[in-house]
Amino acid sequence: MNTRKRKRGFKRVILNIIAFGIIAFAIFGVYSGYMAKYNSINLKDLNTKMYIQDADDASKGKLQVNWKFMAAIDGVRYKNDFSKATDSSINQLANMFIDKNSSTSIKIKNSQYKLVDLDTVLDKLSFDKEQKEKVYKYLDDLKYIGSQKNNLKDESKQGFINDLYPEAIEIYDKYGVLPSITISQAILESGWGKSDLSTKANNLFGIKADSGWTGKKIKMSTSEYYKQKIEDYFRVYSSKEDSIKDYGEFLSNNKRYKQSGVFQATDYLDQANAIEKAGYSTVENDKGEEIYSKLLIGVIQEQNLQLLDFECEMNYFKDKK
Repeated sequence: MNTRKRKRGFKRVILNIIAFGIIAFAIFGVYSGYMAKYNSINLKDLNTKMYIQDADDASKGKLQVNWKFMAAIDGVRYKNDFSKATDSSINQLANMFIDKNSSTSIKIKNSQYKLVDLDTVLDKLSFDKEQKEKVYKYLDDLKYIGSQKNNLKDESKQGFINDLYPEAIEIYDKYGVLPSITISQAILESGWGKSDLSTKANNLFGIKADSGWTGKKIKMSTSEYYKQKIEDYFRVYSSKEDSIKDYGEFLSNNKRYKQSGVFQATDYLDQANAIEKAGYSTVENDKGEEIYSKLLIGVIQEQNLQLLDFECEMNYFKDKK
């Protein structure tokens, strides 16, 4: 009798161990699935264009908001379910990164606004330590993601952008032309620094040798309007740096750029449109419509160049403190 009881007791122990193991395995599976789901930002369902647009809407006439901050925050607070993010909620979040500037001494280009840093916004949203860490993890996931959600980790292109950035900051400080505009124009006009004009004459911006130019020049073919090729003289520079410096002077010395509002614009959308309006390029589509600003904006959003504007403006406030 005792032997039977011992056997039944032993069986119960075994069954309990098996049941516990199954439960533990199930819990581990659920936990692993949870961690896998939230370990990285949900790029598949992330509408990058919507975040870029709402960031730009908040930035219009003010300073540049970083759309990646917004996407990372929503990834955390909505647990990667981006269907919960509405245009209204994203817009409200974007405006948390912009505030009126009450300082009379620290102003950027006479703007009445200032940028609010990420940690301040996270505190306003009452994010805990774990949530904050997750936001920064998601930001790292977005490092090479632009408007097309393609991987921007192209060493050649990133190198071209990084090489121009210091000079672009100087152009911004001196003339008010945003780094995104300077670099996007260099990309378009020089084909990422690989055009004949760029390699033979260090001319990154397609600037012609007009009657006021006293330096060296080179005769090359160029496109005018829609599929029209002509030959003209272009400026020759001793270095790419000289090309960028002359670009700033060229815009500043030609009154049509001031008249079109280039130097009054505070965001890349307005500045791109103003540069087209001033007649920097005559490029058209097959319908005869001017498309230069559209091309510039496309490059800026695809390559996240507007975030260089954000970085430049944010650093200005940090350096002045």
